[in-house]
Amino acid sequence: MHFLFILLVLGGVLASLDDQTVSRVDTNKYSIAVEKKFLLYDVNFGEGFNLRRDVYMRVANTVRLLRESGENWILVLPPWGRLHHWMRMEVALSWRLFFDVESLNRFIPVIEFEDFLDETENHPIDQVIYLQHYEEGWGTEYVRKFEERKCLAPADSHYKKVDGEKWRGWFYSYEDVRASNFKCVSIQGDSATLRDLLKHSNYSSMTSIMIDRAETILHEHFGDADYWKARRSMRYSKQLVEAADAFRDKYLDSDDENDKTELVSDWRKERARRSALGGPYLGIHWRRRDFLYARQEQLPSIKGTALILEKLCEQLKLNRIYLATDAPEEEVEELKSYLKEGLKVYRFTDTQKFNDGQIAIIDQYLCAHARHFIGSHESTFTFRIQEDREILGFPVSSTFNRLCPDKNPDCEPPSKWKIAYFRSFELVIFIFVYKGVLKMTCVRKLVNLNIYDGPNIYNFGSVLG
Repeated sequence: MHFLFILLVLGGVLASLDDQTVSRVDTNKYSIAVEKKFLLYDVNFGEGFNLRRDVYMRVANTVRLLRESGENWILVLPPWGRLHHWMRMEVALSWRLFFDVESLNRFIPVIEFEDFLDETENHPIDQVIYLQHYEEGWGTEYVRKFEERKCLAPADSHYKKVDGEKWRGWFYSYEDVRASNFKCVSIQGDSATLRDLLKHSNYSSMTSIMIDRAETILHEHFGDADYWKARRSMRYSKQLVEAADAFRDKYLDSDDENDKTELVSDWRKERARRSALGGPYLGIHWRRRDFLYARQEQLPSIKGTALILEKLCEQLKLNRIYLATDAPEEEVEELKSYLKEGLKVYRFTDTQKFNDGQIAIIDQYLCAHARHFIGSHESTFTFRIQEDREILGFPVSSTFNRLCPDKNPDCEPPSKWKIAYFRSFELVIFIFVYKGVLKMTCVRKLVNLNIYDGPNIYNFGSVLG
């Protein structure tokens, strides 16, 4: 009883902290400058849709840090397009086609690129900062640092000075966009390092800065509460959710109420849980095509994949499989030919109504709502599904699974990056009852919050999921 009482008290205190974001600034806590500053960014052409989603979280947390320091930064969302794995080379696609922009704004202020152009009347961007690694490498240790340096290839081919003064670049395919200044900066660091760069005196007076090659920076604290706040804010667009839910209902006998996968409308009100059941089907992400060249030894054959699916369906008593894959149609048909009679494979393939990126999200959404999921080793597509399932509150055992190669059927499972809801504290005060006496103690630099009840120790992080 004592433990339950303490859990409720601390849980209530910590839950209130989770609601704090800088999308709308508490003026009692922060002194925000009136002047708006816009941060734009882009990513190397070769990076795919799901890695770019990860880069968004890194840059979003840079904006969070800037706003917490009292500066009124707004993140400009880079239009989607010309992505390596998309079959249709569309350009200038807005974020609202894929994500709920209102939900993104609950973490930090964001606007679409078109809205940025309207607000600034298409004035040149003040500064482009092209991030690059240090030419000499890391050296003997990894140190967070940055400095302006000469441009390394291919930076000098991506931006050219025109008309003697303005800089022309790709700028998401918008041919009339220009920049007033261009610099190359060698950098080693993370979201906080980028914050320090933007607060440097060279750039502090500028109101619009574009960071190119933003994938160069890392997460400040991968997998911490702020990482997950950014990730939880990335709700999918209403149109895509409705399409996926209609498919679940029609083909997979699945809905949120029966599957215990309902989410509150505002992600800031989410609380930790492990109660999701999922629809009565198996979800699989089966990565093929170019992935085979780099990781063929880590993936099963087509027949080996079928054997894995049959075994899982038998264990879980399921007869439906939702397949998310980039495999050619002939490989999909071969996979289906190896499956036992009675196992049905479903795919979402409405390419007339939805573009490649939208179908990818619908695939991920449907895999995320499955009773059990199995993915492809080291695939960012699989990573995003695992994150979605963590947010939905599935048991860890039903999420972090991989397709093992034929020669190693008991291969090492994937890393389990479990969701975090609360920031760690420099100083935590515990009040507990020991042998009938009320006691208080302090713990510094706590990573996993523990509850103490007499001689017993309870891991609060584990209780919360």
